[in-house]
Amino acid sequence: MNFFNTMNSSIGAMVLLITVALVPSVFGQEKTANENNSLQFYAKHDLTKYALEAAKWDKDVAKLAATNSTEGGEDFILCIGSSSFRLWDTIAEDMAPYKIVRRAYGGAKYCDLAIHSPQLINGLRFRAAMIFIGNDITGKETDKTPEEVARLAKIVMDSVRKQRPDSPVFLIAVTPSPSRFQHWPRIKLANQSLEKLAGSEANTFFVASQNKYLNLQGEPRPELFVKDMLHQNKEGYAIWSSVLKDSLKKNLR
Repeated sequence: MNFFNTMNSSIGAMVLLITVALVPSVFGQEKTANENNSLQFYAKHDLTKYALEAAKWDKDVAKLAATNSTEGGEDFILCIGSSSFRLWDTIAEDMAPYKIVRRAYGGAKYCDLAIHSPQLINGLRFRAAMIFIGNDITGKETDKTPEEVARLAKIVMDSVRKQRPDSPVFLIAVTPSPSRFQHWPRIKLANQSLEKLAGSEANTFFVASQNKYLNLQGEPRPELFVKDMLHQNKEGYAIWSSVLKDSLKKNLR
């Protein structure tokens, strides 16, 4: 009995050692496969040049994506994009009766959302998607051309359609905020590029909300924004929600 007990203990120990040795290898192979898939995705869509900057949002994206299996539903509207969605604390009541699931992080640009959107919505259920990004043209050397904004938006749309092929997609115009109004001519061109993109894609709609934030002189209305003159206040969100809901009501089957 002692002999066999000893043998069994030895065999058990060997199995444990082999298992421990193999686990890192298995996880390493999985990680390598994921990295290879990412590199192929970047290369296919000409996103490699944006990958390093986009990596700073990895933790935020992973946190949001972790609840994809428990949030959303067949009757939910996905709001994906930047801080205008993320900071919208009253979105549930403002957008009622539509149910909302958000996948948004502060400072998002189309160049990093194009990279992160597959993970952000993997396994998430939704009826339609509304996309808003307002940070690709801010007066920096790294600003995107209006044409590049539309190209990147198309990549995000393709990720949405891969997850939900029949989902209507709504591209929301960049808002003319006081803090960035000096760059409005280029932002306006980006909006026109997004509108053209929406017009060229089936089941895709451009939400032209921008004029609601301009006064009769064609200047932004500061009373619709918080202190930073970039993000909307309650009154601004009331206008936005009205425009968004009108577009959903008009275009959702």
